[in-house]
Amino acid sequence: MDILDSLRQAPSAELYRLYLTIGKMLDDPRRILEVRQRLHIGMTVRYIGDNPLGPPLEGTVTELRHTQAVVQDNATRRRWAVLYAAILLDATAAPTQKEAPPPRPRPEEFFIGDTVGFTDKHLNERVGTVVRLNSKTASIAVTDSEGHWRVSYGLLRKILDI
Repeated sequence: MDILDSLRQAPSAELYRLYLTIGKMLDDPRRILEVRQRLHIGMTVRYIGDNPLGPPLEGTVTELRHTQAVVQDNATRRRWAVLYAAILLDATAAPTQKEAPPPRPRPEEFFIGDTVGFTDKHLNERVGTVVRLNSKTASIAVTDSEGHWRVSYGLLRKILDI
C-alpha cells in the first residue's frame, strides 16, 4: 500500500492536522531562505506545477518575492507565482554570493569646502559644498535658491574635479 492509498483511507481530522503541520513547515523562513539563496533572476529551474503527480515543468526565474518566485514557463511562456518549496534545485546549485557593499563614508573623510553629492528624499541628485561638519551630519550649501541641507555622512559622495 503506497502513501496515497493510506491518505485516502485516513480520517478527515487527521488529514487536516497533517495539512496544518506541512503548511507550517513549508512556511518556515529557514526553508524559504535555503531555496532563495540559490536562485537568481534568469536562472532556469524545474518546478512542480498544477499536477503534483506529473513531471516537473521547466521555466526561467523572472522575479524573487518574499515567499514565492515568479517563473516564466519555457513551454507556454506564461508566468506563474511558484512557492519556493515547489522549486526543484539541483544538488550542485550553490548559494549565490552577493558582493559586499562599498564601505560607508565616515566623518573623517570630509572637510569644509569639499564638493559633495547626495540624493534627496525626492530622489533628486544634489551637488553642493560642505559648510559645516556636525557629529552625525554635514551641512551642505546646494545653491542660493535651494538653501542648506543636513545630510548623514553615509549618504554623501565626494565629487572630484578632474
